Amino acid sequence: MITYNLLANVFNQLLTNPRSSSQEKSDQFDLKLEFEKQYEAKNYFLIPSSGSSKSNHESVKIIALHHDAIMNSAQRVVNHFSLNGSMAWGCVLPLFHVAGLGIYARAFVARAKVYQRDWAVDGFVNWLSANDIQLLSLVPTQIFDLVQKNVAAPKGLKHVFVGGSKLEIGLKEQILNLQWPIIETYGMTETASMVAIGDSKNMRLLPDVEVIVAEERLRIKCNSLMTCSLQKVGDEVLYIRPDNGWYQTEDLAELSMQGQNVVLKLLGRQSDFVKINAEGVSLAHLRQLLSDNTKLALVALASQRSGFDIVLVHENVENVAAIVAEFNKLVKPYEMIHKVFCIDEIPKTDLHKIMYKKLEEIIKEMPYEKI
Repeated sequence: MITYNLLANVFNQLLTNPRSSSQEKSDQFDLKLEFEKQYEAKNYFLIPSSGSSKSNHESVKIIALHHDAIMNSAQRVVNHFSLNGSMAWGCVLPLFHVAGLGIYARAFVARAKVYQRDWAVDGFVNWLSANDIQLLSLVPTQIFDLVQKNVAAPKGLKHVFVGGSKLEIGLKEQILNLQWPIIETYGMTETASMVAIGDSKNMRLLPDVEVIVAEERLRIKCNSLMTCSLQKVGDEVLYIRPDNGWYQTEDLAELSMQGQNVVLKLLGRQSDFVKINAEGVSLAHLRQLLSDNTKLALVALASQRSGFDIVLVHENVENVAAIVAEFNKLVKPYEMIHKVFCIDEIPKTDLHKIMYKKLEEIIKEMPYEKI
């Protein structure tokens, strides 16, 4: 069942994960009331962030997107890819995040059908073919599932937009070999979905999206920006708002020109950089060197001696010693993995992003395996 209304309304719609705890739901409702003290009930979607970077003393962040921002984003995608009412969408993403909301908004703008189902590889291609689905949005974990079962794309599929997190090169090559027509995207809840397309080293901006880099961090200006975000941190509610129409992201980036076009190169998130023995280390780069196994995660744990230690967390992976040995051949001595933690389940969001902050808190008191 769709839990939101895309027609203009005078009320605000809070999109809540049905699996959220009672405390999380209570916090989100409190944040909605706090938001409405300043912005009233004027047709906003209040969307919880994925929570992938929050700590235990923080609530999930709520991002306020006006109805117009959602529609502007949808119109941008529909226009750029020449989508129309004959192109049906398949939705296998959560309806309480901007990912699912964006699918329905684009379909609404193009007057297209949407078919909804829970994610499962079994029967997926038959479902796509039976409903003549031409458009999809997927996250890398779903791509991984398709590759693991060697599932070839059905005929008639036009675009598969892949976002939510970085698609690793090896996984990209495998899904392309299976003929899935993927388009890598870059965006976030704060921009109401995608604002650029291409691989992380060569992102091309969608129309009417502007970017600058200030102090190495990417800033974005477009007509689909959030109004604000708000979050409980301890007993305080903190707001973040765009500054004169510009939203400063946590992403580090470089810009260049190809002819008349701006090219965006993503370097990772600011929080992905740590100092080890006074040397700067990019966790994003090190994570790319791991295999595409979704049961592995790389974390930097604080260390009195070196600043941070690189550690590997796995879900009962049998060949972990070989994986560590291969990884350590590829990196500098201070980047090597020296500790390994085994847990039953690596915490992930509903969009399958690893919750690194939560993972760090889980393992910091656990015994580890020496390598």
